[in-house]
Amino acid sequence: MKSFLLGLVVVLTGLTTTLWPTTTKAYGGTGHAAFCEAAYQLAAPATQKKIDAMVAQHPDYDSFGALCSWADHIKSDDKWDWAKPHHYVNFPHERAKVTAEDCPVQGGCILSAIQHHYDVLKHNSTDWMALAFLAHFIGDLHQPLHVSFADDLGGNRASVKYFDQPTNLHRLWDTDMLVQRGGDSGVQQAEQLVRGAISLSPLAVTPAQTLSWANESAAITRRIYSQYRENQELGEDYTAQWGPVLEQRIQQGAQRLAAVLDGLYK
Repeated sequence: MKSFLLGLVVVLTGLTTTLWPTTTKAYGGTGHAAFCEAAYQLAAPATQKKIDAMVAQHPDYDSFGALCSWADHIKSDDKWDWAKPHHYVNFPHERAKVTAEDCPVQGGCILSAIQHHYDVLKHNSTDWMALAFLAHFIGDLHQPLHVSFADDLGGNRASVKYFDQPTNLHRLWDTDMLVQRGGDSGVQQAEQLVRGAISLSPLAVTPAQTLSWANESAAITRRIYSQYRENQELGEDYTAQWGPVLEQRIQQGAQRLAAVLDGLYK
């Protein structure tokens, strides 16, 4: 199974008063499309009908997979600046895990944003913006470098070379490995993911559940940084080592998103 991941990552690495550059994206467009398309295919038929109805409310998107990049597309519009910290959560280097205290009360982070938009959908099941935010942020949460360290901007300052091309850890995990592994079609990648995935029982979003998912990413992030050296040259060996991890995270996230939406709509 090829990795479609992480162009998708938005990725969401804990909020502090320092914001990431607006160029930071989660998994990239292809990754988010694959993530949400896989979730759509894993969702119950009744859930799919609800999703279709909400996608139809937006004239610029023709599928759930496309709508899942909306939260990145609006970053260039100043009126949405309040949502930028919601793509990530940061935690200190000296700690192994994220805690609820890492999510600022003012401004929030990906943890509080997921809970907020889930609660909005519970009370207004036809709110397409809440759906788009929720799906995007759950995708970001499963990209490890969206749960990372503020001083490195979630890997954006961690320079590396990947197949002789300059990049950074965040872009490497969001996009570069995806492209290298043939992830240029979100729909095709979603089909591959679904072949190896099962539908989960309906899930409810709770702070404890979201924090648990964040700490899965945090553990991977710490492993990534344990191997990182500035300007190191990476290639086939790195892709072979971490590609399966990308696939697992995307598949896990898609299964969970489908289960959350089934819980709301089934």
